[in-house]
This record gives sequence, structure tokens and C-alpha cells, in this order.
Amino acid sequence: MELAGKIISLCIAALLSIFIVIFFAKRKSPTLLCLYLTIFFVYLATHIIEWFDIKGLETAQQLMFLVCVFFCIACIIVYENDIKTLFARVRRLHLKTEQKNITDEEVRTSLKAIVSACQSLSKSRTGALIVIVREKIDNYIIESGVRLDAEISAPLLESIFNTKSPMHDGAVIIKDYRIVTAGSFLPLTKSLDVDKTLGTRHRAGIGVTESEVNDVISIIISEETGIISTVRKGILRRYLTPERLFDMLYDPLRDDIEKGKK
Repeated sequence: MELAGKIISLCIAALLSIFIVIFFAKRKSPTLLCLYLTIFFVYLATHIIEWFDIKGLETAQQLMFLVCVFFCIACIIVYENDIKTLFARVRRLHLKTEQKNITDEEVRTSLKAIVSACQSLSKSRTGALIVIVREKIDNYIIESGVRLDAEISAPLLESIFNTKSPMHDGAVIIKDYRIVTAGSFLPLTKSLDVDKTLGTRHRAGIGVTESEVNDVISIIISEETGIISTVRKGILRRYLTPERLFDMLYDPLRDDIEKGKK
């Protein structure tokens, strides 16, 4: 019975090690991977010695246990965002069942209002940043803005981004086809590949889509040129016509509706 318990413990340790190795390998962290494997095999060796009742290594075993605990705590601190992403993905599966049903007609009506506002803002060269949340976005982004909870309309969007409005510099967050907040602050992209001529508004529009937690589409209107752009999963597409903008927004949102019906 004791031998069976030891074998089960060994199998569990091996499975956990495989998951951790895959975790580090995907994040291309060879140094941390080698460090973990070294600690794991040394710690495993001390247990094997204990199983064979070899005396004199109790101190080494305790020391390795403390090192492993320290290493786990360090990983939690270093990979805090990755852990948050993991829990967000699990929660997202639960949220999918709670999302209210949106009809295709409601989606089209909302998008037409957004596109109409973007067209007007583009013509007047008024800078704007609109974020459409498909499933989830970081809470701190919502909390950083002014809550509105209003129906989507072109006049309202245009008034929010009017240069005389106190909220025009921030982003509008649209969730469940309602304007949730205005004047929200977004994280800037850290990518070095972004065109140096792009300003803060574009960098924020890209940055909010790069997080694995945020499942969003951002729309950017350039204040200098009036160019309409969209960003999805960190990919920027510029020089969009109103018709092309509608298609680029409607296609992924339509897919969400179809998934929700299944």
C-alpha cells in the first residue's frame, strides 16, 4: 500500500512537471525552464533516497523544499499576468452562457450608428477611440472612465468626442451593445514594430487588443488626418471606408452571435 502511494505521488509530480515545462517552453524562457528542471530533479532525488531509507540527507531535503517554495512564489510574482489570463479564460467559458441574446438586427443597428459617428468624426478630423468588447475587458479600464450605460447613437458618440467635452481624450467602451463608459484610459502597446509616426491614441488602441484577457476590437479616428483604423488582436488596419469599417466589425460579431445560438 505504501509503495502504491509513492508511485501515485511520483506520477502526479511527473504530470505537474510536464505542464510546467510546456508553460515555460511556450513563453520561451529557457533559463527558468533549466532552473526548474534542476530543482525538480534534485528534489525528486532526495525523495527517492528517503524512500530507500538512506540516512543523512534530511537537511538537504528540507533545504530543497524551501527552495522549491521560493521558486513557486517567484513564478507567481513574475507570471502574474499569465495566471490572470488563465483564470480569465476559465471565467470566459462561464460568461458565454450568461451573455444576453443579441439579434442580428440589433447588431446591424448598433454598428450603423457607430459607423455613422466615425464617418462624421473622420470628416471633421476629430480624434476618437472606441472599444467594442466581445466578451471581456480588464475591470480597471472600465473603472477608469465615466459610467454612462447608454444606448448607442451617432449623436451621443459625436458629442463625447467633441473637443470641448471633458471626456474626448479617453476611450468609449461598448459592451453588450451599450455605451458603458466614456473617457476610459487604455494601456499603450509595448511593441517596437509600431509605426513611429502613430500617436498615443493609436498606441492605446493597439495596446488594449494585445492582452489575452481583453477580447475587444478598437476603432481609431486620427485627429491629424481623419483616417479610420481598426485593431483586432494587435493587428492594425488603416484607411478604412465606412463600408469597409462596417464589414470588419460585423464579421467577427456575427460569428459571436452564431456561436451563442449553438
